[in-house]
Amino acid sequence: MTDNIENLVLEHLRAIRADMAYMKDDVREIKSRVNTLEAGQATIIQQIGHLTGMAAE
Repeated sequence: MTDNIENLVLEHLRAIRADMAYMKDDVREIKSRVNTLEAGQATIIQQIGHLTGMAAE
């Protein structure tokens, strides 16, 4: 009986580890996409600064 319980616990732990690995990959992808968005936003802000400077001249 205890063998069945131990096997069940191990099975659940393996499933949890697999889910965590999947979420880890998702978080890595989300971080990459956010970094890309931040870089794009910085470029837009820089361009607005240039246009504002040109308009002020």
